[in-house]
Amino acid sequence: MVENEKMLFSIVIPAYNEEKHIKFCLDCAKKLHSDFPYEIIVVDNNSSDNTWQIAKDEKVVVIKETKQGVGAARRAGTAIAKGFFVLHIDADTHLPESYLEDVSERFEKDKNLVCVGGQMYFYDAPLWKDLLRVFLHRILWFFAVVVSRKSQGPMGNNMTFRKDVYDLTTGFDDNLRFGEDMDLSKKLSEFGKVKLDMKLKCPVSSRRYKVNKSLFEYSMNFFSMSTKGTPRKNDLPPAKEVIKTEFSYAKIKKIRVNRQNGGAKKFNLWHNIAK
Repeated sequence: MVENEKMLFSIVIPAYNEEKHIKFCLDCAKKLHSDFPYEIIVVDNNSSDNTWQIAKDEKVVVIKETKQGVGAARRAGTAIAKGFFVLHIDADTHLPESYLEDVSERFEKDKNLVCVGGQMYFYDAPLWKDLLRVFLHRILWFFAVVVSRKSQGPMGNNMTFRKDVYDLTTGFDDNLRFGEDMDLSKKLSEFGKVKLDMKLKCPVSSRRYKVNKSLFEYSMNFFSMSTKGTPRKNDLPPAKEVIKTEFSYAKIKKIRVNRQNGGAKKFNLWHNIAK
């Protein structure tokens, strides 16, 4: 992580009672390969545990958002972001070391790209859930590309967009407890290309993905956004009340991300923006 007034990337992490996960998430975020500056912003959304202190100890930017909900937290973090690009992840996302470089390459190659997200991989899931993930991601890709006419796809666990384009929209809806990522994707698609890149890999936890009422609500919201272009207003309880099972990091499966020509790559993109 590089300190500089001119940031290329801002990484925003909303967190509600994530003391068991935020340290590992930040460790990964601080080890990203880059030859450009980036910042890390943690938005504490009324945590009652040690999330705030753990994040402060990691020497990253930490702010509080008192309005409960991930939509409000993401909106608050984006509001103070200094980066030309803003990357949103979850508090249990483990960014691969080459992630920022890989995303930068995609924006460099496609000037019409305004938002991109990658395919999630579970690092703590049983085999059946891994297999289900592959199936569901293919369905997600179909709806994102075909049904929604390329206005959907990127998810909040790894979603990068241009801040200047974001500022042209109404931003994250702070009344949404979920689906805030799909809602924003739709808004951004009015100004350029939104893409779910299946070759861009990002390890996330499977703890949020359970076959229950919450999954049904998420699915209905996804179908609503894909077909109608409007979100279902929702009022789910905070994350800790939805998630009943915590996975041990001793069981985490390592995901290898192939990198070419070891070491940090250089990008004309940063140099052009810095001028």
